[in-house]
Amino acid sequence: MDKVLVFDLWGDYAHFKKHYTTTSPLSFPFPPRTTIAGIVSAIIGLDKEEYLEHFDRNFAWISLKLLAPIKKIRLGQNLINTKGLEYRLIKKKNHEPRTPIRIEYIKDPQYRIYFYHSDQENIYRPLKEHLEKHQSVYTVSLGLSELLANFNLRGEYPLHKTFPSNLIEIDSVIPSEEISGRIEFEEGKEYFSTSIPIEMRKGRVVTKYGNVSYERNGQRILCRPDSCYEAGNGERIIFL
Repeated sequence: MDKVLVFDLWGDYAHFKKHYTTTSPLSFPFPPRTTIAGIVSAIIGLDKEEYLEHFDRNFAWISLKLLAPIKKIRLGQNLINTKGLEYRLIKKKNHEPRTPIRIEYIKDPQYRIYFYHSDQENIYRPLKEHLEKHQSVYTVSLGLSELLANFNLRGEYPLHKTFPSNLIEIDSVIPSEEISGRIEFEEGKEYFSTSIPIEMRKGRVVTKYGNVSYERNGQRILCRPDSCYEAGNGERIIFL
C-alpha cells in the first residue's frame, strides 16, 4: 500500500445508531468503519447484501478525521405504530397510532475519509473515478436514508508508513490497539473514547469492536503510536 484516496463527507445531520439503544436511539460521533464501507459501496454501486465481504481488514484500509466539532442534539419524532393494525393507521382502543421518541443526531457533521483497497479494478479505481466526477450509483447518506450527504475528492496521495520513537501529532481518530505508548493530554483539548464496530459479516452481525480515541473539536492528538502513515497532503493517520 503506497497511496490513499482522500475525500470529504458532510451533511446537515447524521445518525450512526448505537446497537444497544432502542427506545431513545443514540448516535456514534462519527461513522464506524463498517458504515464507511457502506458509503463507499453506495458510491460505486455494490449490492447492499454483499458489500461487507469486500471490506475485510486484509483488503480494505479505512481511516477518518474529524473536520468539525461533534455537536449532538436530540429531536422528538413520531414513529408509526403498526402493531396490530394490519397495515392501516386506524386508532383502536388502548392503541396509539404513533409512538413519540427522541433521537440523537450529529449536527453539521464533517469528516475526511482515507481509503485504500487491494482490489484496484473493482473497488479502488471505480471509487476514484466516481469521486472525480462527483457521481454515485446510489444515494449517499449519513446513517439514515433521509440524512443526505455530500462528498468531495481531496486527492490521491502517496503514503509512507513510519514507526515513531517519540510523541507525534495524529490527524485521524486513533484505535486504542495501535497505541502501546501514551496520549499526551493537552490543555484546551477535549478527549473522548468510544467503542465502535470494526468488522461485520453478512447478516449485519458485528464480529469485532474496537475502542477509538478522538478530540471532540477535530484537533490533532499528541501521542506515540506503534506505527502510523504519513500521507502526501501532510497528514498523519492510523487505519481503523
